[in-house]
Amino acid sequence: MISPYLKLCGLHSEHDVKVASLSRADYVGFVMAESKRKVTPHEAASWLERHKLPEKKVAALFVNAPLKEIREAVEVLSPDVIQLHGAESPEKAAEVKKTFNLEVWKALPHDEDTIFQMNEYLSSVDGFVIDAKVKGAWGGTGQSFDWSHVPEYVEFGKNYSLPVLIAGGITPDNVEALMPFKPWGIDLSSGLETEGLKDENKLICLEKRLEKNE
Repeated sequence: MISPYLKLCGLHSEHDVKVASLSRADYVGFVMAESKRKVTPHEAASWLERHKLPEKKVAALFVNAPLKEIREAVEVLSPDVIQLHGAESPEKAAEVKKTFNLEVWKALPHDEDTIFQMNEYLSSVDGFVIDAKVKGAWGGTGQSFDWSHVPEYVEFGKNYSLPVLIAGGITPDNVEALMPFKPWGIDLSSGLETEGLKDENKLICLEKRLEKNE
């Protein structure tokens, strides 16, 4: 079994970035929206300057942000991926992609019509993050959805050659239950934290369990 791509999201301190630099993660994510994990582009850039991540791609996460706000972050942080985590329409996503010429991923909550929504965004984005649906939250809640639906998302990604990452409540303790569905990627934030900081021991445990399933 091929191990999924790994994204560590919600890095919000120099400590978090240092932990990420020691990991096998393929992507790291910074939240630029109102959140307990919000960071400024300058903070993220300064941490990355001190802790190089040459083989990892950087995602900047926004929620319903105006182009001006995204532009400021792009100029300072130079992300590889812009992740739209709000109620951005396919038209808005297309505008962001055209304006910045970067990969754009759309986060969508799992629901009965999520596959339909993904079809709506097909021509506008380069990938998807499927998260748990939690009222009043855009993500980072630590809650998972029914993973029996993951094969639908995996198949969608294969059919259209697009990355589809599974997020929401993934931890070192439950990740092995997700592996049989062979997701393209997994996206973790709170599941690797202890008292609000990324935990190196939890990350090591996660990576060992991923390696066991390769």
